[in-house]
Amino acid sequence: MMDCDTSLNGPASSDDKTGLPGIAPSYKHLYNALLSDSMIIDTLLNNSDDTIYFKNLDSEFILNSRTHVIQFGVNNPSELVGTSDADFYPEGFARQSRQDELQVMRTGIPIINKMEQGMNAAGDVLSFSTSKYPLSDTNGKIIGTWGTSRNMTKLVQAEEELAKVNAKLRTLTLIDDMTGLYNQRHFYDSLGMTIKLYSRKRMGGLSADFCLVLLDIDRFKMVNDTFGHMAGDAAIRYVGGLIMAHTRTSDAAFRYGGDEFSLILQDTDLTAGMDLAERLRRIVEQNPLLIDEKKLDLTISLGVVCFDGETIAGELVQKADTKLYQAKNEGRNRVC
Repeated sequence: MMDCDTSLNGPASSDDKTGLPGIAPSYKHLYNALLSDSMIIDTLLNNSDDTIYFKNLDSEFILNSRTHVIQFGVNNPSELVGTSDADFYPEGFARQSRQDELQVMRTGIPIINKMEQGMNAAGDVLSFSTSKYPLSDTNGKIIGTWGTSRNMTKLVQAEEELAKVNAKLRTLTLIDDMTGLYNQRHFYDSLGMTIKLYSRKRMGGLSADFCLVLLDIDRFKMVNDTFGHMAGDAAIRYVGGLIMAHTRTSDAAFRYGGDEFSLILQDTDLTAGMDLAERLRRIVEQNPLLIDEKKLDLTISLGVVCFDGETIAGELVQKADTKLYQAKNEGRNRVC
């Protein structure tokens, strides 16, 4: 059996100049050629997808990678020598870049992975993750800066799109599909927060009132039984639209469930709350729903209560619900 050739995978000899343990002496010349300074610099400057640049003490470019100069619409890296960020970027960006480089040169501490935005020669806004380092001579004296930046535009755009989608999804969890009003879940969250807010206001000595209104469509079951469920859905959407169109921007309107709706009227006392509810009642009564060119007369009943120190949402809802049933028992199409 032949002996294995340990010269290929044994430890490097004591005079190994490659600095790479385990490299056979017979291959030293290949690694020395591969790792020559000129080849390393040429490879990085001409083949890296990340931009690489070197600057002097005045933040003027002295050496640039090909990827970096292409970003400015330049083909020859030597054309950038002696220029600075101020020749290519808006004043604010160039000023901040200069301040960062002065900080690096003053402290000797690099700035790592700072997110920046710039514009290329075509006018496109690009996002970069940038790192800046001190540039020193052979004696360790800082003579400028050098840096790299990685184009993160696609990632940033993807994150922004994802944020928009997530924001839309969060909104959808709060919105009733049929009417476009807030849903019951958001109603209880909003009412609970409103109670806490106005409780704090009163504890601070302020005179603070808000009203809660519960309302529903009168004889809604008859609408469904007579005209069908599609007409019932249309009636819910119609009343929801009237509520949305005729409440104040400071008011919050919700579809409570089925044909029931609720309103939170901030900074509103009982008299003003009753007036607004009465106005909504008249609007619904005076604007019948048209279905296949036929008029469907609708009316609503409303119960209004004013915040009176309740500590939980359910207490105030129960009081408003009692008022709503009172309006129903007294003949409907009224405010109590």
